[in-house]
Amino acid sequence: MSQSMKDNIHFVCQTCKNRHTGKVCNLCGEKVFSQEQLSAKHFFHQVIDFFYHWENKVLKSLKLNFFNPGWITKENINGIRVPYAKPVQMYLVAAFIFFFVVKSLNVRDYIPSFGDHRFGSLSSNEFLKWAEPLDLYIESGIDSMWTLKGIEMQKELETSYAEAFSNGKQLFLPGRKTNPDTLITDVSKIPVLAFRSMILLRSKAYDDHVALLGKSMIFVLIPIIALVFFLVFYKKIKYYGVSLLLATHFMVYNLLIYTGYQLLNRIPQKLGWCEFTWMYIPFDYIFYNDYTGPITTFILGHNFCFLHVMFFAPWLFIAFKRLFKTHWFVNVIVSVTMARLFYFLIFGLYKKILIAYTVYSLHL
Repeated sequence: MSQSMKDNIHFVCQTCKNRHTGKVCNLCGEKVFSQEQLSAKHFFHQVIDFFYHWENKVLKSLKLNFFNPGWITKENINGIRVPYAKPVQMYLVAAFIFFFVVKSLNVRDYIPSFGDHRFGSLSSNEFLKWAEPLDLYIESGIDSMWTLKGIEMQKELETSYAEAFSNGKQLFLPGRKTNPDTLITDVSKIPVLAFRSMILLRSKAYDDHVALLGKSMIFVLIPIIALVFFLVFYKKIKYYGVSLLLATHFMVYNLLIYTGYQLLNRIPQKLGWCEFTWMYIPFDYIFYNDYTGPITTFILGHNFCFLHVMFFAPWLFIAFKRLFKTHWFVNVIVSVTMARLFYFLIFGLYKKILIAYTVYSLHL
């Protein structure tokens, strides 16, 4: 039977009961079913085919997004989407790679330790010194919440230990490896035991919570960054969804460039070849010497901020030029300004929110 004759055969869709020609229902997209699809050979062929095409599409999209900023965003806006991975697919793959690497290398920039909320503040910028009272208010608020959580935990532990002591159970003060635990024989020592236990449990609970929350809350950055794009280019962006596309593609690039940066920094250090901050050396020598340092710090911030501006700004510059046709001089100013703003959102605001919410949600 010729292909043209096969195409003219009518089938009844098993899902929506629509009568159609061809191998796919024109109403619901259900494929024509045959008994051969139940074979093991067909099953494994589908599995292999799925991973082969999915992997090729995702890797191709990640590569294009990294080296051709704004290209996939523009293609998506123009309705060309089949050749590329979906934005959410790209983000999930990039996030998986990112968190696997940062956890393996024990990097705490996106999964912050308690105390990191005192860094990356608004007033750390020379022209925003006036915001220092606000920064102190936020930092002291998080510190107070941390103290209150400790008091709550200690009270719970005191109650629990007092009941155990009254029931004749042995209680020991937590000790170091070189200092054996001390048996408590006096009920008056229970507050000391509760305090020491609280210190250990609070830190462990924080580390467990922040690691879990950090992997989900980072997604919140996308709509915030998208809002910045939407407000800055409000004359050229008709729909907020366009901003979400661009923000997602930017975050995919950010996660990958940060992953690469940490690998280049940390692996040589782990191998004993150099210090882990070796990437700062050429920048510090040129931009942060006695003569250029004050100017660079004022315009581009300290060296960690400067390095990320150097990562973000070129990608943003090319993407804006491709999408919005902005004049190169205006584009430089907008790209650098946004790079600094995104640095603050990621390493300042996001970390503070993550730390505050983690402390708020702590429990035994």
